[in-house]
Amino acid sequence: MEKEPVGLPPPYPTSQPDSRRSSITVNDVTVGSGVEKVEDIEIAKSVSPPVSDEHGVDVPPTVKNSPLEEEEFPEGSRGWLVVLGAFIYAAVVLGWPLAWGVFQSYYKSHVFPNTSDTTLSLLGTLPNMVITFTAFISGKLGDRYGYKPFIAVGSVIAVIGLLTAAFSTQLWHFFITQGVFPGLASGIMFPLIASYPSMWFKKKRALTSGIVVAGSSFGGGVTSIIVRALLTRLGLRKTLLVYAGINAVLLPAAFFLLKSRGPARHIVKIQWVDRNAFGDLVFWSLALCMLFTDFGYLPPVVFLTTYTNDKIPNISAQRSVAPTAVMNFSSAIGRTVVGLTADRIGVTNAFIGSIFLSAIAQLVVWNLAESYAAIMASLKLTLRLQSLLAPVTAQLFGTSKLATLTGLFMMFNLPGHLAGPPLAGAILSATNRNWHAAVSYAGAVQVVGVCAFLYVVAELVG
Repeated sequence: MEKEPVGLPPPYPTSQPDSRRSSITVNDVTVGSGVEKVEDIEIAKSVSPPVSDEHGVDVPPTVKNSPLEEEEFPEGSRGWLVVLGAFIYAAVVLGWPLAWGVFQSYYKSHVFPNTSDTTLSLLGTLPNMVITFTAFISGKLGDRYGYKPFIAVGSVIAVIGLLTAAFSTQLWHFFITQGVFPGLASGIMFPLIASYPSMWFKKKRALTSGIVVAGSSFGGGVTSIIVRALLTRLGLRKTLLVYAGINAVLLPAAFFLLKSRGPARHIVKIQWVDRNAFGDLVFWSLALCMLFTDFGYLPPVVFLTTYTNDKIPNISAQRSVAPTAVMNFSSAIGRTVVGLTADRIGVTNAFIGSIFLSAIAQLVVWNLAESYAAIMASLKLTLRLQSLLAPVTAQLFGTSKLATLTGLFMMFNLPGHLAGPPLAGAILSATNRNWHAAVSYAGAVQVVGVCAFLYVVAELVG
């Protein structure tokens, strides 16, 4: 009797990972079950050759474990040195723009007294605007050519920016040296250093990603305190030169701690526009969340020192900057705790919860803060959603092009980076310095971001 032929397997075998879709990881690339063509990926390397059973009937090929399956993640060892190196980069380079509130207060009092708050806040947000453009490009280039060459370029730009800022004299000079240069350095590095933990950890991915991104807040807090003291004692030029020296020492040390792992990338060409992503409602849910929440992310960073001076007119310069430092230190702790929590309750749950708590901290706590103690207490509740962006992206879309997607999602931060603080400044001016209006605006747009992300939650639950 003739044997029934065994049915052929589907072109791209499917399984059900801890993702939202039926998909499979092939050479660290997540392939959806509905995909008809996969370009630039050597599928054959992940599929065993056809074999026959004892009757001579072909058995469907099986899919081998990806080189980055859970049991093969180091979950420690060399990975912790990588996390330390990425943390240093985040603290030194990404933390620098977070101390802008100190410079804005100093420039308003000593350097550009006739310049409006809106213009100075635009200077403070310019690095973040440049970051979004640069991160999109560097993420794709990093996935194609490797991370470290671009991190080296970003390190050089960071030092050059500080050196040239030290000798700037005109306002437009500072727009280049304290706006464009720091934005380029941070934008080149952020999607790359944020992606390193996902190469070495899976069980602790959210925690380690939180630690790395917390470095920016830690660096912002340290910088706020040190810069305020140096500005008082040394003046602007020498302060910037001191920080250029700090960068020149710490960045090379951190560079040698970084190391990539995993299979070699099989990306032959760079795909600048991913039309498949743009047709995905989950993609747009996360993208719109990033868009709206960023309008409320930066106003505390930019205006907190000014807010403290307005509420407590006779406060000393050093005490006026303390709330900014507390905000950054608290954010560093919060990002780490959120990462640890995410590994326990789920990345998306922690992501949306951190945004909601940040919104409440501004709408309720900061809005009612009138005394110095209340201001200090309110900013301890401020959290930062960027610490979970890479883990959320990895969960929803895989890790094959993590830096690319991280950079792409950061593009949606651009309107908030550019217009968030200036809008808060405009509201402040239009309402005769009514801080309740400006603070409420910053908190309300974050609530809109929470609502935008609910589609992702519904997809995961459903």
